[in-house]
Amino acid sequence: MSRPRAALLTPYWSFFEPNVGIDLRADRTAVADEIGTLLRDVVEITDSVLVDCREAGAAAGRRALDEAVDVLVVAQTMAVPPAYALEAIGALPDVPLVLLATQRRQRLADPFSHADITTEGATVGVPQLANVLHRTGRRHATVLLVLDDDASRAHARSAVHAAGAAGRIRRARLGRVGPPIDGYDCVDVDVPALEATLGCTVVDVDPADVRAAYLAAQPVACGRIDAEVRATYALVAGVEEDECLERSVRFAAALEGLDERLDLSAGVMNCHVAELRHAETPGITPCFALGRETSRGTPWTCSGDVVTAVAMLALKALGHPAVYHEIEALDHRTGEAVLANTGEHDLDWADARERPELRRNVWFDEADPRCGACASFSPPVGPASLVAFTPHAAEPSGFRFIVAEGEYTGRRFPRTGTVNAAFRFRGDEPVGTSWARWSAAGPNHHSAATVGWIAGEVEAVAAHLGIGCVVLGPGAAALST
Repeated sequence: MSRPRAALLTPYWSFFEPNVGIDLRADRTAVADEIGTLLRDVVEITDSVLVDCREAGAAAGRRALDEAVDVLVVAQTMAVPPAYALEAIGALPDVPLVLLATQRRQRLADPFSHADITTEGATVGVPQLANVLHRTGRRHATVLLVLDDDASRAHARSAVHAAGAAGRIRRARLGRVGPPIDGYDCVDVDVPALEATLGCTVVDVDPADVRAAYLAAQPVACGRIDAEVRATYALVAGVEEDECLERSVRFAAALEGLDERLDLSAGVMNCHVAELRHAETPGITPCFALGRETSRGTPWTCSGDVVTAVAMLALKALGHPAVYHEIEALDHRTGEAVLANTGEHDLDWADARERPELRRNVWFDEADPRCGACASFSPPVGPASLVAFTPHAAEPSGFRFIVAEGEYTGRRFPRTGTVNAAFRFRGDEPVGTSWARWSAAGPNHHSAATVGWIAGEVEAVAAHLGIGCVVLGPGAAALST
C-alpha cells in the first residue's frame, strides 16, 4: 500500500514574539520541518503550515479536505489559542487526529528563563487544545515528542502510522463478490452498521462480473503473471496439468484488473457459486488469486467473510502480513495450535530463507472436475499475532478487534497442502485455556495471522475508529476520547 496522506499543522501565536529574543516564526517553522522529516517514511505530508489565526486554520482544513487526508497531525510546540487549530479540525470530524506535544530537548536550559517557557511550551499548548476536544468528544491521540530522544521519536512515528492506518480503513472500499456461504452467519455483517461505524464503503460485485473479467483477461497480463509465478515458486508436480496453473493465473489477472478498476482496498469472495467454481469456466476456486492480491496489498477473504476482511485490511494498512486462516486444532502436549486454511496466502508471511511452493489445492482436487493452484509455505520462527474483527453486543460501537500475541514455533504441517504454522499463545497457561479465552472474546472461525507483536498498534487503530479492542497478552495504546 502507498503511505497514508497527512496534513501537518503547527499552531503559532505571534503574541509571544517580543519575549523570546529570536525569530520565533522561523524557529517554529524549523521545528515543523524536522517533524515532517521524521514522519515522511510513514505518511505522505500533503500540507505543512503554521496555523497563526482562525483563517489560516480554516484554509488548512479546506486543503486537507480536498486532499482527502487519512490523518491530521497537530504539532503543538507552544501556547496558542485553541480556536486556530480547531478551525481545521472541525472541517475533518472523522479523520484520525494525533496531537504531538513537541519539545526540542530532553534537558531544559540552565538557567531556565521566561523565554524558554514560550519555546518549550508544548505542555501548555496541548491542554489548551485537548480540553476543547474532550468537551466535544473528538477522538484524538496525544503523544509526547522529544526531538533529541530516539525512543520518543519512534513512538511518535508509530502513533502517526497507526492513525494513518485507521484513516485508510475509514475511506476503504471493500468489494464483496456474492453473498456468504449459505448459513455462514458468522462471517456476515450488517453492512449499513459497518459503513456507519468505520466509514468504509462495501461495493457489491456480481459474480457474473468476475466471470466476465476472467473471460476477458488479456494474454499479456496472463503471461506476466505466469512469469512471476515461475520466478517466485517451486512448482510441485501436477500443478501444470489439467489447466490448473493456466486457469489460476487467468483468475489472478482478472482479480488484479477488478481491484484496479473498482479501486478496491480489500475484497470478499464467495466462489462457491454457479458463475465461478461450479461453472465450466472458470471452474476452479480462486485461492491463488486471492492470495496474490493480498500479497500485492489488497487483502481478500473467502466464504463471503466481510469481518475478517476488515482485520486483514488493518494489518496490511499497518504494513504487516495478513494470512487468512483458521485455528484447526490444538496439540495439548506441546502447547501449540495448528494454523492453516483452504488455499489463501500472503507472501510477506513466508520465511525468506525458503522458496514457497505452488501446488494443486488438495481441498478441491478430488471434489471438482478441475482444480486450482494454491501456495504452500510457513512463516519464520518468532513473535506472532492473530487478529480478528467482529460485531459484538458488549461494545458501545457494536464492533471490536481481538488480538492474541504469541509465537511461531517452527513446527510445520506440510500435508495440509496450504500455508501452515504452529502458533503458541503468549504466556504460561495451557493452550486449551488460551484458546478458550480467545474464543470467549468472540471471533468467528477465521482470523488474520501476522508476524510480530502488534497488539498496541491494533489498539491504536481501534481507538481512532471508536471501536473496541480485546487483547490476549501485553499491548497498550494511549488515546483520549
